[in-house]
Amino acid sequence: MSNNNDVFDCFGSDSESDNNSDEPSHSSIPTSSTTPASKEIPSNFSRESSNKSKIRDKSCGVLAFHPNTEQSLLLHVRNTIHHQNRSQHCAWERVLYEIDWYCLHRHWMMCIGPEKGMMVGDALESAIARFEKVLNKDETNPMVRSAGNKNRFLAVELGTYCGYGSIFLSQVWKKRFQNKNPVMNFRLMTVEINPEYATIANEMIELAQVQDVVTVLENDLLFDGSTADVGQLIKNALLQESDDVSCQEENRQGEYIHFLMIDHDKDSYLKDLQILEKSGLIRSGTVVVADNVIFAGIGEYIDYVHGLAARGIVHTCTKEANVEYCSPDVHKHCHGGDLSSETFKDGVEITEYLQDPVL
Repeated sequence: MSNNNDVFDCFGSDSESDNNSDEPSHSSIPTSSTTPASKEIPSNFSRESSNKSKIRDKSCGVLAFHPNTEQSLLLHVRNTIHHQNRSQHCAWERVLYEIDWYCLHRHWMMCIGPEKGMMVGDALESAIARFEKVLNKDETNPMVRSAGNKNRFLAVELGTYCGYGSIFLSQVWKKRFQNKNPVMNFRLMTVEINPEYATIANEMIELAQVQDVVTVLENDLLFDGSTADVGQLIKNALLQESDDVSCQEENRQGEYIHFLMIDHDKDSYLKDLQILEKSGLIRSGTVVVADNVIFAGIGEYIDYVHGLAARGIVHTCTKEANVEYCSPDVHKHCHGGDLSSETFKDGVEITEYLQDPVL
């Protein structure tokens, strides 16, 4: 990185014609904290050692926000994917790798990242496996009581941002289950309030070729700063996806969320969870994963789910990790001895409903 005073130098070039910084080399990729949770990163995704491959500048580190970062990321991914051989590797692996690379080497961003992504991916994989087991054993079980879509596993993400989480969750399904059980299907609905982020996410999702299982829903931001009812937004989307008109009322009563990822406005975690509980979209068997519960200090949410656990309604645990793209080696490079490593401790809360919420 340059040592001049231009804080935007950490972005690298955003020019449409700049191929040098983003074009992959053919050297082998090292095993490191930058490797995404999809454990099969093609070797030609790596880059030769150069100034462009150094850890991001401190001015573009954790909690640094600059205008147009999200657009710069999209441009980087779009240009890099354009120069790679699309026929050789899974599109979602390429996109996840390029986002991880950008967030580590150019500018920190609020994507969940590979370390916590592993935790989320494991939770989702376990939830789908349980759903599949029950589906195969007894299709009349309430866990798969999803009206006209009884074979569908429904995942919801609150906080789309640039689409990383949506792609990550989708690739768990595609790699582990899509070709294993042709009867079962998967749908991810991801909710975003920022129209600009939603537009970027839609293109990222298309670049990753997971648009067949992902729907981006834009929620309304109200004048008082709150958002419209997320439960009603999801229910309306489910009705619109129902081709069989006769099943629409049944869908309204039957389908619910099997897996919920919460990673949006930190002040809205508890509020939106309770809205989804009251809407009937959260039931026995629902798994909820909440990000940033330690770093952002979301004590109200933690107290609530641990209170439910004390009453036997859920099982919940906090899994510790580092803040996204801030492993100890990155922390040392970016911050030296200025900040304690404890500053960037984070974690995810994984909660499984053992019974329907008590309203």
